[in-house]
Amino acid sequence: MLSLRVLGEIMTTVSVSETRQQLSTFLNRVKKDKEDVIIQNRGQSEAVIIPFADYALLQEARERRRRQEAVAQLKRIAAMVGTRNQEMTSEEAAVIGDEISRESIRSLINQGKVKFGE
Repeated sequence: MLSLRVLGEIMTTVSVSETRQQLSTFLNRVKKDKEDVIIQNRGQSEAVIIPFADYALLQEARERRRRQEAVAQLKRIAAMVGTRNQEMTSEEAAVIGDEISRESIRSLINQGKVKFGE
C-alpha cells in the first residue's frame, strides 16, 4: 500500500490482493476520510474507489459532455444541409432541420450517449 498527496488530496494505491483482503478498510477510508483508493493489477492502475458524491459529479460531467457532443453533431448537420441547399427557403430548412434533429437525438439516446430527464 502506498499513500500519496496529490493536489492536496490523499490517494492510496493498493494491489488487487490487498483490496480483496481489506476491502472494508478501504471503503471506510473512502467514506470517512474522502480518500481515493487506486487499485492496481501487476503495477498497472485498473480502477479507483471514490466517494459516491465524487462519482455523482463524474456522472454529471459525462452527461454534460454527451449533450455537448449531440449539439455539436446537430450543428455540423445543419451546416452541411445549409451548404447543400442554399436555394431552400428558411421555412423548408427549418422543417428538415427539425426532422434531422429528432432523428439524431433518437439515435444518440438509442446508443446511450444522451439521456434527457431522469
